[in-house]
Amino acid sequence: MLLNQALIRLSKTIVLAVLSAIVLPNSLSAKPVALTPFDLKPIKGTQLVAHQKNKGMATVTMIYQPDCSWCKKQGQTLAKAFEQCSNSINVALVGTKGSKRVLKKELKHYHQDIPAFIADRKFLRAIGGYQASPTTLIYDANGQLIANKRGFIAKEKLADAIVILSQGNCVI
Repeated sequence: MLLNQALIRLSKTIVLAVLSAIVLPNSLSAKPVALTPFDLKPIKGTQLVAHQKNKGMATVTMIYQPDCSWCKKQGQTLAKAFEQCSNSINVALVGTKGSKRVLKKELKHYHQDIPAFIADRKFLRAIGGYQASPTTLIYDANGQLIANKRGFIAKEKLADAIVILSQGNCVI
């Protein structure tokens, strides 16, 4: 029993180290927070319920804003992850710097079924603020923020991180 717990802790440490090397070379170090995308108001009312069913898995969240070309580009990779990895990881969008109507209209550039939420002040404060789009947040299976990457992440790096988060169950 103790050996299994030690192996689990070691596995988590290795995953965090690899994620840091792949995704976070120039990013802010993120402190664990209890707030997850699930606590935010959904842009579409039905999405919150669907997304909550998948608790217990890692979550990759992208903060987007209207007219963000880099967000749309990274959204293509997230769409593939959503389609191919929904049984291994959660994928979500969090909109900011726009009204609910504008953020909802902007969703036409992303996969139609990815859960989308509206950022509030409490959420932005909990993640250490928001400075640029896209911002990618990675939560572990317990809902703790383990990575906060400001700016666009190349498809290959994001795909590598998703493989690690899904424990090898998803390759995009």
